[in-house]
Amino acid sequence: MRADKIIGKPDIARIKAWMDGSGRKILVYHRDADGVCSASLFLKFFSGFETLPREGPVIDNDFLKSLIEKRPDVLVFLDIPVDQEWKKIHKLQENVAGMKMMILDHHIPVKDMNCETLVHINPMFHGDAYIPASCVMFQLLKSMGFEVDRWMWIAIIGLIGDYGMKDCAWMMKEYDEKKMDPPCESLFRASDIISSSITLKGAEGAGKSLNLIVRSQKYDDLRSSEELKRWNEIVQGEVKKIVDDFEKNKETVPDKKIIFYEIRSKMNITSIIATITAEKHPEAIIIIRKKSGDFWKISLRCQEGKVNVGDLAKFASDGIGSGGGHVKSSGALVNNWETFKERAFLYIEKA
Repeated sequence: MRADKIIGKPDIARIKAWMDGSGRKILVYHRDADGVCSASLFLKFFSGFETLPREGPVIDNDFLKSLIEKRPDVLVFLDIPVDQEWKKIHKLQENVAGMKMMILDHHIPVKDMNCETLVHINPMFHGDAYIPASCVMFQLLKSMGFEVDRWMWIAIIGLIGDYGMKDCAWMMKEYDEKKMDPPCESLFRASDIISSSITLKGAEGAGKSLNLIVRSQKYDDLRSSEELKRWNEIVQGEVKKIVDDFEKNKETVPDKKIIFYEIRSKMNITSIIATITAEKHPEAIIIIRKKSGDFWKISLRCQEGKVNVGDLAKFASDGIGSGGGHVKSSGALVNNWETFKERAFLYIEKA
């Protein structure tokens, strides 16, 4: 795929100068395999960044206040659609004079944030292909003239973790044609290991995986972590138990091809279970929920893409939380499950 279809035509020299500059630099990345891998690629070439993993695009007042207090000279968001919070981004810019920003993302854009002090890169500005952030970052670094091919395995792990194998088949083909080590099929397990570390340990797991990949000189350095392998075994055992329970206790609405299911687990596995069950039921709209304090964490999937679950999540969460994502995969965090469910039915009936 052509580079301009992935990153557009950003001012490469300006971005590089910002990232190489001095002062306080902060990198905020999505707390999933794609976010970890895109951040790892970035940190292979740019140093001196404080790293902050985040679960989603919501910029709550406490987080906004903390960023303002840190007064970064450079602030980077990776794999997080913070353009959904564009008013708070503007507030941040108003309160931190001279700050330079970059947003590199691949979710459905809400607002083009590009301006003199902010570079906003998103492949969906240039087409509708689903290109995970790791692949976007890989292409950006390549456009900067860096020797990035030796780290292609990191980008492949990220796009596997974000289920970009179909739209990024060209990249996986290129990787195989170059006979790079290890072969693509070996990288699926690495994606599971990173995801499991985050599922089990949250921000700590994300940070542990990030630091390990940044230090790694080859794939074997990541694969050799006994701690991450042990975490993966624990998570995969819980996932199997929940998937078995899903088949027994799911709530099916046959005429609308909707499947609801509530997870009862201490682990944060809504997204994992939604993805696995969507593969088993590609014709259905999968809506998985899990109680999280006073809120419901919800993951939605529609493998066949007949309903845009990104728009569904945004519509159904309006006023009761936040939601959004991609056409076939999305999430929401809301304080009222029944209202969300009623709106989901309404949206699907009109789709």
